[in-house]
Amino acid sequence: MLGHMDFRRFGDTELMVSTVGLGTGGASRLGLAYGNSEDQAIALVHRARELGVNYFDTAENYANEAVLGRALVGHRDEVVLSSKTGPVHPNGSLVTAEELTAALELSLRKLQTDHLDVYHLHRVSNRSLDHALEVLVPVLEGLRDAGKIRYLALSESSGGDVDHTMLQRALLDPRWNVAMVSFNLFNQSARARVLPLAIANGVGIEIMASARSQFSQPELLREEIDRLIAAGELAEGIINREDPLDFLRGDDREVTLTEASYRFAAHEPGVHVVLIGTGNVDHLEENISALNRGPLPSEISERLIDLFGHLRAEVHVPGRELGPV
Repeated sequence: MLGHMDFRRFGDTELMVSTVGLGTGGASRLGLAYGNSEDQAIALVHRARELGVNYFDTAENYANEAVLGRALVGHRDEVVLSSKTGPVHPNGSLVTAEELTAALELSLRKLQTDHLDVYHLHRVSNRSLDHALEVLVPVLEGLRDAGKIRYLALSESSGGDVDHTMLQRALLDPRWNVAMVSFNLFNQSARARVLPLAIANGVGIEIMASARSQFSQPELLREEIDRLIAAGELAEGIINREDPLDFLRGDDREVTLTEASYRFAAHEPGVHVVLIGTGNVDHLEENISALNRGPLPSEISERLIDLFGHLRAEVHVPGRELGPV
């Protein structure tokens, strides 16, 4: 049973977004990175829409804006469309105002639309935030006033800022409408460091990396638990090293690692959208079904907070997908 998709108002914006968003990045990139055809990727997007997903997120460096644009032809007004560009070039030079405008125009052409609902500055760091605020945000405001974008957004660099120091600074600026945040079982720090700021300022929150690597592959989870115990970050004896999340199983049904990760993130106060990424229709349906089951039982959520709430671990493993593919 796939259940019923919930929709939430995206912070103080006028957008209503599905609790599940389809992220087209990660290692899979709609399956294109694993050899899927464009037609298969388009079929995946169509199936997501059929299941109630209305939030679709891409970026210029995902190399799939044109495919997503093809998939949404005839349905543009039914979805909330998001894309991104970085404030810094790969060589370390800063993106200029003119380059930002050109990047947006190219994204619009590839996505076959005259505007984006949400446009992010992508993977903003503490080092690039000042440039973003001083140089690039005024450009985004002008593009918004011209009708090219509706809401300003930024995403953090989950691999290099596990304490969300950039977002803690950025969300003090009222010009941001949406933020993409890393939140998962092994790094719940956004609960105290980011989400209260977002709630107070009416910022829409989309969650990335909630079910990455360790939370989709049991053998990686066991390895990480062993590492955390060896490093003194988890006490010996408080968790079953061979079956670390055995308490997810109950009399009624088993909650998988991936399901627990997604449901845990989706029902954190202040969260609006949880991004899932896959190139496989079966896994798309499994993940949507999981998220549609609602909050985890309170005793499971409390146990996950007690066990892992103090951790600041980075869970990204390059080359691995958000869940199985």
